Amino acid sequence: MTRTLHLIKHGRPVTDPQVPAHDWPLADDALTGLPTLLAALHPRPDLVACSVEPKAHATAQGLAAALGVPLRPMQGLHEQLRYTAPWRPDPAGFEADIRRVFQFPEQVVSGEESARDALTRFTNAVTAVMAAHPQPCVAVVSHGTVISLLAAHLTGRDPWTVWRALPLLGSMTVPWPYQPAQGTFARPGA
Repeated sequence: MTRTLHLIKHGRPVTDPQVPAHDWPLADDALTGLPTLLAALHPRPDLVACSVEPKAHATAQGLAAALGVPLRPMQGLHEQLRYTAPWRPDPAGFEADIRRVFQFPEQVVSGEESARDALTRFTNAVTAVMAAHPQPCVAVVSHGTVISLLAAHLTGRDPWTVWRALPLLGSMTVPWPYQPAQGTFARPGA
């Protein structure tokens, strides 16, 4: 049976150069776009799973409450590890770092985790979510880099292009189970 998986990027966080990005909370007005997101989710999710990072968890709480469905925070759905990545106040510098992560998937080029390792970890976590929750439609609220890696893997698209097109509170929908695109660097769901 084919199911639906919505991959959803968290809302706008409160950025603070003194706090690791993994610990940033959601901004007070970050969920004002929630009605637009809800309107785009077809079919409607029966369950919301999420990263345990504060910005994703708070986004998922708002989404699950609006849908009236269960919320399941789960380990492994966090962003690519980058505790030691330098603070980039200029968006162009941050984007250059992310682009390098995608360009050199086998190497640790920013932070502590390569794109390949982040994809493998995230894919395993999403696979676990889907195995543990048999609902027809599941939403996973997570982070831009790991969503882009998985979505690119599943669709055969370039992860940088996916990342650039995925806004805060944006979503990508894929069927589950799926057939991975050929020539990618990991085997999700295996």
